[in-house]
Amino acid sequence: MDKSRFNEWFNKKTVIELIKPQVAEEFLDGIQKSEELYKELATSYRNEFFYKNTLFNKYLLGTYSLNTSIAMSEIEINKSKADFALINRKKSFVIEIKTDLDTLDKLIYQIEDYYKVFSMVYVLTSENYYYQVYRLTKDTNVGIMVLTQKNAISVRKQATEDYSKLSHESLFQLLRKNEYERLIEKQFDNVPEVKPIFKYATYQSMFKKIELIKAQKLVFNILLGRKNKNDVEYLNRVPLELRWLVYQSQLNKEKFERLLNNLQGGF
Repeated sequence: MDKSRFNEWFNKKTVIELIKPQVAEEFLDGIQKSEELYKELATSYRNEFFYKNTLFNKYLLGTYSLNTSIAMSEIEINKSKADFALINRKKSFVIEIKTDLDTLDKLIYQIEDYYKVFSMVYVLTSENYYYQVYRLTKDTNVGIMVLTQKNAISVRKQATEDYSKLSHESLFQLLRKNEYERLIEKQFDNVPEVKPIFKYATYQSMFKKIELIKAQKLVFNILLGRKNKNDVEYLNRVPLELRWLVYQSQLNKEKFERLLNNLQGGF
């Protein structure tokens, strides 16, 4: 099996090609075979992209809503990068993905890092890894999801909320400069004037004065503000196999319409 075909098509370069005013002739064949290629991926090479796309379609487009939630990926938390997180005002959780192509060597350390930001942590794995993951996490608050042979997501162990490991530093590091400035200036009446070089440390020090659970909620509300309003209007019109790639691309209205036109021409 030529695995390179999957990696060449299901990546960000595909979206870049699809938003061009005119799609290259050699690219049209890929558009026409996209659904067929995805079915092959689902049966013979369920990689991390397949897991993420399945999560996105089930949770953000199924259980939750593009209007009220945001999905994030590759979130740097301490020494780890979280694979997938869903945030909304009522319920937020992070998911570490372990496919059959992965090892479990770093799992416990990754989970420890994720609890510094999220109070609900899940591991999503295959049937092959389920019992190994269960043995590693059975006495913890970590939940376990399994991507079944039929490519459904089954929750085998519910996660339990744990706020005991939250960290001001880790939460603050998720914010962009304009975001943490806005948060601090809204929460405190007197914000000292400091030189730009000292602003991060000063604002972080003030952030640490906020009660931890409230601090988490404030940060998550800011992250929700990064939602792309165009996703709501257009994303359900994107073929299922490309939705996660398109969602991550944060397209404006013009590029979304161009992408959809190009897709319609290719299918």
